[in-house]
Amino acid sequence: MSGIIPTSMKPSSAHRPDRRLVAHLPLLPILATAAIFRIALWGALPRQGLISDEGEYLSAAWWLAHGRGFDWHQGYLWTRAPLYPLFLAAHLRLFGDHATAIFATQTVLSLISVVLISALARRIAPPELKSAPLIAAVLASIYLPFVIYPQMFLSETLYICLVLGGMLALLHSQAQPAHALPGGSAHSLVGSIAAGILFGLATLTRSQTLLALPVIAGWAVMTGRRDLRRALLFLVTATIVIAPWTAYNSRIYGGFIPVDTSGAFNLLIGAWSAHDGERRDVPTRDFVLAMFPDRRTAPPAETCLPHPGPQPNQAARQSAMVREGLCLIADQPQAFVQKSLIELVDLFRINYTGAERLTDGFSTGRLPVWYVLMTFLLDDTLYVLALPLGIIGWALARRSVSVSSAPVLLMGVWLIFNVLLAPLLFAINRFRMPLLPFMFILAAVTINTLIRHRDRFFAPLRTRYGIACATLAAALTLIAASPHACLEPRPPGSDSQWASYLGPYPSSLAITRIALAARPFALDDARFLATLQSGDFVTAEAILQHGTPGRDTARLGAALIAAHQGRYHEALAWLPPPNALIDAQDVKGSVVCGDLLRSIGDEAGARAAFTPRHVDAANPVEWAWDWLHPAPTHVIDLGGNLDLGYIRGCYLGEGDAAERRTYRWCTDGALLRFPGAGRAYSQRLTFIVDGRGWPADLRPDSPVRVLIGGNQVGTFPANPDGVRAFEVTLPPMTEGADVVVELHGPVFVPDAARYLSQQGAGSAGQVHRLMVRLDRVEIGEN
Repeated sequence: MSGIIPTSMKPSSAHRPDRRLVAHLPLLPILATAAIFRIALWGALPRQGLISDEGEYLSAAWWLAHGRGFDWHQGYLWTRAPLYPLFLAAHLRLFGDHATAIFATQTVLSLISVVLISALARRIAPPELKSAPLIAAVLASIYLPFVIYPQMFLSETLYICLVLGGMLALLHSQAQPAHALPGGSAHSLVGSIAAGILFGLATLTRSQTLLALPVIAGWAVMTGRRDLRRALLFLVTATIVIAPWTAYNSRIYGGFIPVDTSGAFNLLIGAWSAHDGERRDVPTRDFVLAMFPDRRTAPPAETCLPHPGPQPNQAARQSAMVREGLCLIADQPQAFVQKSLIELVDLFRINYTGAERLTDGFSTGRLPVWYVLMTFLLDDTLYVLALPLGIIGWALARRSVSVSSAPVLLMGVWLIFNVLLAPLLFAINRFRMPLLPFMFILAAVTINTLIRHRDRFFAPLRTRYGIACATLAAALTLIAASPHACLEPRPPGSDSQWASYLGPYPSSLAITRIALAARPFALDDARFLATLQSGDFVTAEAILQHGTPGRDTARLGAALIAAHQGRYHEALAWLPPPNALIDAQDVKGSVVCGDLLRSIGDEAGARAAFTPRHVDAANPVEWAWDWLHPAPTHVIDLGGNLDLGYIRGCYLGEGDAAERRTYRWCTDGALLRFPGAGRAYSQRLTFIVDGRGWPADLRPDSPVRVLIGGNQVGTFPANPDGVRAFEVTLPPMTEGADVVVELHGPVFVPDAARYLSQQGAGSAGQVHRLMVRLDRVEIGEN
């Protein structure tokens, strides 16, 4: 045929479409759908604040962005790998304290990961399975954790992208034998260098990757015809990437720390859990805090080695943690092995209420129906299906004569490394994340084989290797899907220990049903609150009598309606006695009771209701602002145990015993409410401000702005010398109207000591963005 077609009619190679580019065109609609899915969820996730390590990462990043280096971790329980805090700090520096830019970049990284998963699938799947890369990309694009993690300040999105890129570079290097082409050696070495850079960066994102580097180098030697050059170049490049941080890290933290000290802390908490027979964070936390010279924390009563006492730096604390952890393991090695085996099983189980799933409080109905269903279908169901399909896919790819063994072996090395490492510490949902891209690739191999080449499906599974893989797939399916959990012998009313996906509570299916059934409670709670705030008490009564309010609204609703109508004594009769509320540690009940006692002039009783430890730790400032209708006042004594309901956006109260003053730090956007204080003439608004808390190296670049109804009426400095009073003139307003004061100004993030002091369920792990420390705010005559 070549002789029939004139040369002039043949398409020029310069204008010939790139076949590789054309082959990737079907990926574009998948990427577009993935991008739309991720963007559609921006701001829609049912968050209740920061979770897991987010507060720590953001605090450290804020210090970095403001020129304070990595010093935030000097006072923390451990130190961190630097790349993700640097990643966040760069965004904070360039775009300010706004999450949008971080979410956008992480969304792009998530989409890049989908592309890399598709590219890896092309290397791993047999050539005849042409749809496997697209199937893998689809699975990765809709898997819910991959969709929502870009909206979290956690390192997984960045880390997975780096690992996938490093894997692809390794396979790119391995696919070209050094002797095959004149340029083959350079081609191979560039791949090894790129892989070393990416895995070095991955190590600087999550330190446990350091242990994987020699394992990966071993793979390179075994699959490269024992060519040591690639393996050595990979290791040397990764070392060059990591070494500058190791040198800097060791200098600022006082001793040799390769990447961070989080591994030492995790080793200690794992060893202590095994030794005591239960997971308890408190002994490990107290063991570490007692090593800080300026902390007043007592060490655990019982330790394996004598507690070392105060240590001068993080390197010394790391050594002490490792020694104690190894001693605990050596004292009861069998317990550690047993605990690790249990953690290994738990690694594959679904923990529905894991913090990163944002499902806490599901029984109150707070989770939207769409989120509950997506969690069940696109997280748990997809995971349970991908797990056995991935193991079968491993057998199919491993036994395919058309596939090089090197890519499959590399994937196996990575999977086995992560599966064995996690149980040595402790198993949480996040530890599965680096495994799932590869499980989706292998699951795609199985799905494509079943669709297009069903005749080739069973032959590999009839071999001994295939039977072993099928057995493993069945075992993991039992663990993850737990169809047998309903057969578990357990006392009536107790939680199942076997349940994961199916079975009784706390299985995913059982909790999904509970969350869906509870949704009307939250919707009626929201309706009740809206009617309460608008003064529509008839509708509020109807919701209580005929609706489906939640437990707290049902028991406190009548008292709240009476309180809003000024019937304070009647409202108190709807509540249990104050002592009963304290004994039950009923935060919301105590706050309502305290508000009522304050409204009838019983300030001593109100303080007794507001000040118990369980109320103080919860710091229910936001809830009190939304639900209470406090009595008129012209004075707000912040931190004085009578300010709940009058303030919003302020942190836990503090006291100065020497000066007999109390304070609260308030953040940007804080609100102060003076019910009924509006007058038809101008008034004076006085702020008593303590400026001593602002760090000397972080002087605020602008004053605090005071706004009424969105209009600025004055300013005052956030950091005066000592305690000073500042006055602002209030404009005339409707007689008897509520005066709501809004404050805006620059903020700073405090040190790790304050972060660690947050103990309440609603405040632990949250970043404090401190603007101004207020003592009192008063409205008076001009």
